[in-house]
Amino acid sequence: MGKIEKAKQLISLSICVKIIGFLIYGLYMPLITPHIDDAIRDLLAGKPVAIPTETVYGLAAPINNEQAIRAVFAMKNRPLNHPLIVHVAQDWDLNQWVKDIPVYAQQLIKKFWPGPLTLVLRCKTEQITPLITGGQTTVAIRCPAHPIAQELLIKLGIPLVAPSANPFGKVSPTTAQHVSESFPNQELTILDGGRCTVGIESTIIDATHVANYQILRHGLIDEQTIAEVITIPSLDHENTLRVPGKLESHYQPQKLLYYFTDYEALTHFCQKNPDKIYVIASKKPIGILGEHFHRLKEHPEQVAFDLYYQLRKADTSDAQVIAIELPPATGAWQGVRERILKAGAPYSS
Repeated sequence: MGKIEKAKQLISLSICVKIIGFLIYGLYMPLITPHIDDAIRDLLAGKPVAIPTETVYGLAAPINNEQAIRAVFAMKNRPLNHPLIVHVAQDWDLNQWVKDIPVYAQQLIKKFWPGPLTLVLRCKTEQITPLITGGQTTVAIRCPAHPIAQELLIKLGIPLVAPSANPFGKVSPTTAQHVSESFPNQELTILDGGRCTVGIESTIIDATHVANYQILRHGLIDEQTIAEVITIPSLDHENTLRVPGKLESHYQPQKLLYYFTDYEALTHFCQKNPDKIYVIASKKPIGILGEHFHRLKEHPEQVAFDLYYQLRKADTSDAQVIAIELPPATGAWQGVRERILKAGAPYSS
């Protein structure tokens, strides 16, 4: 066989591979990379990039590129009136983007940044597009603790929006592979930073008032921890600010998730069809398969680390239903409990 014939065969084989790839996966596939320069290249080109943070992986775009931000909304199928969180590097001057920062907010920044705490502040509307704020005069802003996110922000020199890198309302990703599974047919660069160390989204605080604050979304930084840093009172009345995670249904797995307020009710449910239920609980009910069980740890930080990871594992198992034992409604447990309540439904026999 001559060189021309061999070349023709190779071209034909390449075309066949592309056609098969298109039929199986779609036109594009995500690319997982450890190289920050790959992420910077795509971000500067106006393409969303999935990045690691300590909480969950985020789908990032520069705050000064409306086209890229719209692409983030489109990829996630996220409502345009649902605000985004701005991510900044450590020690950046927030006065570039926000105004009237209360003293207590500065104290919280000093204590918890970089870390899983988001502050809602009054924004400089000429610096922040309404796409980010959902048309509000406030903006949510945080400083991620993940070293790769920090390095990326510093090298890029521009804040990033970075909502969770998954379709809107579904389980957030805590590994690069989770992101790839969430967007299997997308041309998407995924910056690999390992498994997220926190595992659920940040606490969000309304810091637009001088004399008080309000927790809008619970996370691992709870009210008691905050009270150790600042002395002003917190409010608990209904707040009209729109922030991520406030919808009634969110963080949902593909499979039906039932939550149980007590272990006995959960075990009774599991007796009906034990080989088809994936259980997340303090003890393994009789009859539940070992591969369909994850034991709840003793501390909220441990449970938060595992929660989304286990929900995704349950989704890929051959179980048909997920059953989870609700943790307490106190302290740092509130962040985990809030995610479960929004992701599932109470079981009623």
